[in-house]
Amino acid sequence: MVITALILAMMANAAIENGDGSDIEPTMHMTHFPPISTVTIRNNGARSSASEKPAEQCADFQLSAQEIGEYISKAAEVAEHDYFHMLDWSPCYASGYVVFKNGVTGTWAIQQYRAGSLTLSTGRTFYLYCPRCYAKAFPPADE
Repeated sequence: MVITALILAMMANAAIENGDGSDIEPTMHMTHFPPISTVTIRNNGARSSASEKPAEQCADFQLSAQEIGEYISKAAEVAEHDYFHMLDWSPCYASGYVVFKNGVTGTWAIQQYRAGSLTLSTGRTFYLYCPRCYAKAFPPADE
């Protein structure tokens, strides 16, 4: 009984020592999407209507079709809860459509801080995060 209490106390201290949690990333799972045939950009440098900041703030967030394809290929899936509660949110985003070589299509959205989503024509939505994705429009990874 004393050992169990000691272990629980140690675990609580370890959680507290992590500070504000800013260094903790969500659990990520590789997606293994099929090769991409076509990427279509509908919005680039767009600003969420939930933002009170001016639209000009997002004008520089421009992703190329190649960068979007690389993001979709490299991004890992995160749980919906983690997507909404652990990842940094940005009002700046790009969105559009993707066609995979196997014929499956999808609607994608990528935020400036590397969070994204992909809803496939099969009805499944993937919540994505790609801390190792690099594009000129993404801020440096350590910001």
